[in-house]
Amino acid sequence: MIEVIKANKYKVFLIEDNELYSQGLTYMLSENNFDVVAVYSAEVAYQQLFDTMPDIIILDVVLSPNIDGFSFLNIIKTDLRVAHIPVIIIASHTLQDKIHHGLSLGASDFLIKPFKVEDLVIKINSLLRLKENITRYILSKSVLSHISAKDSNHKLITEFTLMVQALIADNKDASIPDIVKTLGIGYSKLEEIVKKVFDTTPVTYILSKRLEKADLMLRNSNMSINDIAFAAGFHSASYFCTCYKKIFGTTPLQNRKSSYNNLL
Repeated sequence: MIEVIKANKYKVFLIEDNELYSQGLTYMLSENNFDVVAVYSAEVAYQQLFDTMPDIIILDVVLSPNIDGFSFLNIIKTDLRVAHIPVIIIASHTLQDKIHHGLSLGASDFLIKPFKVEDLVIKINSLLRLKENITRYILSKSVLSHISAKDSNHKLITEFTLMVQALIADNKDASIPDIVKTLGIGYSKLEEIVKKVFDTTPVTYILSKRLEKADLMLRNSNMSINDIAFAAGFHSASYFCTCYKKIFGTTPLQNRKSSYNNLL
């Protein structure tokens, strides 16, 4: 049994219409300490997905009766509520030529049947580790390195930054009105403190954190530029590219090619 990367169970959402095959995968993944929710059709999957909010999705590309795996993948990767969840597609060897299509729709990885469960566990852990690394990276840029604990605003600005990081990590809207309401202060007061600590506005601070997340995903995953934009909380890929170039000096695609070339 391969050890998963944290003690608490990760939630795996398995969509496989072969009931016996699904039961086998569910058992073996459970043996590897994953919490598995299994469904047998895309229709049921879509109904349960938002209640489950899994850490990762395992998706068979051949589903019946109405919605196939590729159609389901396209649906969830264009829904900002769940677009950030990594997806591993599985397919028989006869559909191997379709894998590229699945990756272009936003799948993070794939496996060809028959495969070893150990290989699936390794891929799951790899994607979850990437997700955790993104969260750690964002938190490492937190307020703690910018403001002294003796500062009277330390508690407030720490709460603000951790709240922003949590919202971005979960791909939720970081609404300024909701944030100031939760903090119990007015926007002008928050803007004054953020300006003092970070020399920027709350809106610009949040934007910079979204871009940091996007840049890390760009360099450490094979997600498309569009999917990265949506996963980082941008409603428009073109706006994301404009903001990214303004901050990093190059386009997302140029940075991805540069990162790839550095590995050669």
